[in-house]
Amino acid sequence: MEIVILILSAFISSAISAVIGMGGGVVLLGIMALIIPEGYMVIALHGVIQLVSNTTRTYIFRKYLNKNIIKIFFIGAIIGLCISAYIIYILTQFFEVSSANEIKTDFLKPIIGVFIIWYLFLKKSLTIENTRSFFYAGGLSGLSTVFIGATGPLIAPFFLNNQFNKNVIIANKAACQMITHFFKIPLFVYFFNVNYIENYYILLPLIIAVFFGTNLGKKILGFIPEQTFRKLFKMVLFIIAITLILNN
Repeated sequence: MEIVILILSAFISSAISAVIGMGGGVVLLGIMALIIPEGYMVIALHGVIQLVSNTTRTYIFRKYLNKNIIKIFFIGAIIGLCISAYIIYILTQFFEVSSANEIKTDFLKPIIGVFIIWYLFLKKSLTIENTRSFFYAGGLSGLSTVFIGATGPLIAPFFLNNQFNKNVIIANKAACQMITHFFKIPLFVYFFNVNYIENYYILLPLIIAVFFGTNLGKKILGFIPEQTFRKLFKMVLFIIAITLILNN
């Protein structure tokens, strides 16, 4: 039953991201955190699923890509990921463990919950003047992706406050998130001893689900009343966030 819930969640969340450009990853992350007991494993598996989702979305919207934005974001993301790796290394030394998965990670779930609350009610819009700011967006995404998983809402203001149309936002945001999800996989293999092949029974059906969900979302883009959808979307996210915080 749990795998069915995850498959439906992956399908729906990828469709959400294809329709409004963000939010689906947070929804899926929250639901996975409710079902999968280990916090680090939630983020590790979520990263692969979101890699496929964002890669599919990038391909579908490929004619709207801005290579300059992606290049600048890539540089920042690599620096941020290197800092993340160093932080994880310091933690393993501090706690004197051979693998980062031995470090207590229960705190990750309420952090995810608080992160969702921040995304819904507390985040402020940023004024972005030029594409150089995507270097900072990349750094922020690379630094945080290992610890909170879904960084789309963190970098969204860098896209939403430019004069981009909806297709450009969806395409380039997906491409940027694809970068961080791809390069954090080696960190989970090396530091957390995550064996992605052993988890094929979870990953494979969810990957298939996000592929079809993304294609469905592309087809219905623009047909859903945005205000009604956002209200329902926020309500579901809020319920997930409160559950994650209280059930730790």
